[in-house]
Amino acid sequence: MKKSLKGIVTSVPLDSKQSRIAILQDDIEYRIIPKAAGVDLEDEINVFVEVTGDLFEEDEVQYLTVRSFKVLEDDAWDDEN
Repeated sequence: MKKSLKGIVTSVPLDSKQSRIAILQDDIEYRIIPKAAGVDLEDEINVFVEVTGDLFEEDEVQYLTVRSFKVLEDDAWDDEN
């Protein structure tokens, strides 16, 4: 299923799908499959992004194969500082 979401890129323990990063959105972890544009996200740890890709679930874990992404400005951070 195609999915678009916004969230923070975070590092996670390596799993059986070789996923090392995830997008956190609304307390849900979407593990990123390390192929296509997902490989480039590894350089964006702790960055707020919008991603589009193909979502699937396996063993109650959400996985996303990223087709495209863009870095978003975090306006909330600007308001606090």
